[in-house]
Amino acid sequence: MNDRLNTLEERASARRPLLMVALVAGDPHLDATLDYMGILAEAGVDVVELIVPFSEPAYHGAVLQRAMARAVNEHLDWAQIEEIAAEFRRSYPSVALVVSTYLNRLMVAPTGPILEGLQSAGVDALWIYDLPMEEAAEVDALSESAGLPLVRAVSATTSLERFREIARRAQAPIIWTGHSGGELTLTGQAFEERLRTFGEYTRRPIFASMGVTTGAEAQAVVQAADGVLVGSSVAWLLEGRGPDVKERLRRHVVELRARVDEVAGQG
Repeated sequence: MNDRLNTLEERASARRPLLMVALVAGDPHLDATLDYMGILAEAGVDVVELIVPFSEPAYHGAVLQRAMARAVNEHLDWAQIEEIAAEFRRSYPSVALVVSTYLNRLMVAPTGPILEGLQSAGVDALWIYDLPMEEAAEVDALSESAGLPLVRAVSATTSLERFREIARRAQAPIIWTGHSGGELTLTGQAFEERLRTFGEYTRRPIFASMGVTTGAEAQAVVQAADGVLVGSSVAWLLEGRGPDVKERLRRHVVELRARVDEVAGQG
């Protein structure tokens, strides 16, 4: 595990809530992606998630599906993703970077060299949305060889037994996907109790993806989770664009950062 992932664990252990924000690479066009990533980093995110666009994003809700529909027109390949990552890493050496993708995007070429290229470019972890643990042995071996750990995902229906096995394998943050198409599936006390139970079995930070759109919602999520993952609200903001889109993005992320930081040290 590299220093950036270690730092995330240290912050989570100290009850310093974590903020991950997602962007779709190439939305609305490739030239803007690196600028937006820089805005996120300078506004204080702990992790940038860079989503590789895919034509059939079944995992995502409507807003991110539209973002991917715009981005696929850029016809991004893995070399371009690596270039974006490398440039981001040169400018922001301390901000963690997760690249996320659907499995089909990894099957266009030998997977091993893709993972090695991402790791060399400064990517800290890879999240493959539609790769279940039971079918991950081959990619697990390739990721270990490349030194690029896989992000694991759990949901409201994940049993404790299954979570313990996921936690045993995890070498990177774990994502709680508490929504489907933007609809929350577990909230309030039940959410807090499940996160507390899961947290007893892992040192890896657990980020909750709960369809968060406001600072207040982000703050509520990190009362229970180590961190919050925000994506749809950013894609929605970029969808509207306009001449002040960069400033609106900056203000949105600054608010998220400020609200989650109010929880620091509690619990």
